[in-house]
Amino acid sequence: MRKAFQLSEEDEECLAQGGRVWEAIREGDAKWLILPGHQIPDGYNVSTATAALRIPPNYPDEQIDMVYFDPPISLKSDRMIANLSPLALDGRQYQQWSRHRTAENPWRPGIDNVCTHLLQVDTWLQRELAK
Repeated sequence: MRKAFQLSEEDEECLAQGGRVWEAIREGDAKWLILPGHQIPDGYNVSTATAALRIPPNYPDEQIDMVYFDPPISLKSDRMIANLSPLALDGRQYQQWSRHRTAENPWRPGIDNVCTHLLQVDTWLQRELAK
């Protein structure tokens, strides 16, 4: 597995506790965390996908935003999912989910991390199913 940059000890521990396999890559000036085997809830066209997170330069003080999936995911109901766009990354075509934290659920430096962001990703997936 590629480790082009170091994650914090806290991030590595929480990923290990969840049994997560991960890679840390650089593409251009951007740092990316690649997470194969992310569980996708029933109701989507796939049960797992590779999730990618762009790690900002000032992380963990700066928030992680959005999520990117490969393969692209869709609803079994064929209802369209809003705010998606393609992104070429690491020789693959990812699907960007443009989802953001809100004033009611802001990034909390010193509290939030890769694993809390992945919980947020799971919330976004569940909310999309509930629409």
